[in-house]
Amino acid sequence: MPLHNWFIAISLLGIIFVIVPSFPTVRKILAAPLIVSDPDARGDAAYLLAGGNAFRERLAAAVDLYHMGRVPKIIFLNDPRRSSYNFTAQRNFTPTEWAIDFLKWRGLPEASIHLLKAREDGTFGTLTEAKLVAETLPAGLKKLVLVTSPAHTRRTRLAFRRTLPAGVELMLYPANSFTNSLEMYRPLWQEYLKLLFYSMIA
Repeated sequence: MPLHNWFIAISLLGIIFVIVPSFPTVRKILAAPLIVSDPDARGDAAYLLAGGNAFRERLAAAVDLYHMGRVPKIIFLNDPRRSSYNFTAQRNFTPTEWAIDFLKWRGLPEASIHLLKAREDGTFGTLTEAKLVAETLPAGLKKLVLVTSPAHTRRTRLAFRRTLPAGVELMLYPANSFTNSLEMYRPLWQEYLKLLFYSMIA
């Protein structure tokens, strides 16, 4: 193929896969199949999926569910790693301590927070979390609300539905709208690839 044809082909690929998907309207269309939502979600507890900077969004969404009377308690993984310095406490907090501090600041009683011990042998994040929740499911829990980022909801439902007992009803509650999510501009192809992979191994 002549050099100028290669240049045209690469330019077209760049426009299709890089420039066009950068427009919010296009990204919303591309992300739509990844998103499942139960706007009226309520249950015996809310489980927050772990995950970087977006975790703050999930904390806020979960505490809103509590104050709306939809869940009586919030469950998430205990992250014991050393994090940023807390000048009031005069020491470095762990991510979990910062999360609890945020929840209490938003009016959640500490008695409504339930922590799960993270496993160190987990390779696949969401699938590992699903297995951990299945192993340590509080007695009598029949309906669980999963709180995560919008584009992760379908993969999260797949992982938890195939892991938790059939008698546990699952509801998905996106922490934010896709447009306003911190993960709005994360690569969507990665999420599609993860969804495909989970569908084969979960």
